[in-house]
Formats: sequence, structure tokens, C-alpha cells
Amino acid sequence: MDLARNFLAEKSRACSYCELRSKGFCSHFSDSHKALLAEVSRLVTLESHKTLFRQGEETDSVYVVRTGMLRLYQRMLDGRRQVIGFAKAGDLLLFPLSERNDYSADALDSVYLCQFRRQDFHGLLQREPEVLSALAVVTHEELTRARSQIALLSQRKAEPKMAQFLLTLFESCARPDSNPANVPVRVPQADIADYLGMTVETVNRTMARLVREAIISVAKQGFDLLDTKRLRDIAES
Repeated sequence: MDLARNFLAEKSRACSYCELRSKGFCSHFSDSHKALLAEVSRLVTLESHKTLFRQGEETDSVYVVRTGMLRLYQRMLDGRRQVIGFAKAGDLLLFPLSERNDYSADALDSVYLCQFRRQDFHGLLQREPEVLSALAVVTHEELTRARSQIALLSQRKAEPKMAQFLLTLFESCARPDSNPANVPVRVPQADIADYLGMTVETVNRTMARLVREAIISVAKQGFDLLDTKRLRDIAES
């Protein structure tokens, strides 16, 4: 029985069995380097609404999201919370070269993650140039997303801003077997409002119109995209 449990535990965390091999952070590695990552990782779970780490704490681990979604946010000097993003499957959380967390992360639903001790990950960076190259690519992608977020916030009209946000969310959550496109987590409207610099009332009104016009549908467990062309037309208007 113990051998069976150990085998299943090893199987669950080994990169060779993970469906994210070709998505997100891990897609930048060869099979041999995925095996190295598997050796120093462990699978952890986080219940919905629980905090994974807090801004200002010492960075002792980095994470790759396997399933689920997390809210990423910072606390401003005046105490306000600012949502800065949503981490999804394949995303890397925290920077292994940083000594302290520069943001906090809360689970929006049940989340499974691969955890790497910072010192183990840092050791891989020093020994394996491919790991360092992958981190550089991820850093570039983060900068690209940050620029896109700045452009999104500069959009004054609520509907194009919301449409672009939803398109990005649907694309990042896309699965080959998902038709229609689906975001499997109900992102709170307050979080969307915080992220987009809008009021909750405006978010509610804009979402209601998209639902009424059969562009998206909203369920307890997430969103479905019903009309990609119309949502894209609104985003580009």
C-alpha cells in the first residue's frame, strides 16, 4: 500500500505526467530539464479564499500554478488594495531572485501548485543555463502583460475595456476540449473593477449587457464565451 501511495505521489508531481508540459512556464524546458524541476518540486493544494503568500514576507518558495486561479494584489501606502492580475494554469508566481514578496496571492477557487524552495530553484539557475533562459522569457512575458495592462487602463470606455479583459481571460484559460471557450472560475466583480479601474456598478452593468446580448454567459462556476467575433468587435471599438 505504501509503495502504491508513493508511486501515485511521484506520478502526480512528475513533469512527465503534467498536462502543462506545453503551456506556460514549463513549456520553455526540454524533457531533461523538466525532470530536474520535478526532482526539486512538490505538489501543494490551497483551498478557496485562502492566502498563499503575503506582500512583504520573505520569499522562501516560488510556485507554478497547475489548476485553479489566484488573485494577485498589492497594498498601497494608504491601505487600499490594488488587484494587479490573476494567476492561471502555467503561470509562475514570485521571482526566485527576489528576497521578499512584492505582492500577495489569494485562491479564488481550489488551487493546485508545484512548489519549489527558493534555494533549490536558485541552484538550478546557477547550474542550468536553460532554466535561466526560461526565466528571462517569462520576465519578458510579464513586462509585455504589464504594458498591455497600462494600455487597457488608458481605455476610457467601459465596454471595450471589459471586452478586452474578457478576451484575454478566455484566451489564457483556453483548453483544446473546451467548446465554448470557458473561464472555469467566477471572478468576483469587485476584483474585476479593482483591476480595470472601474466601479463595481459599471462592471455589473457592462457584464449584464454582454449576457443580455448573448455574447457571454455567466454561471456559478465561471464564464462561457458565446460570440467571439462580437466580443472582439467591442474590444476594438
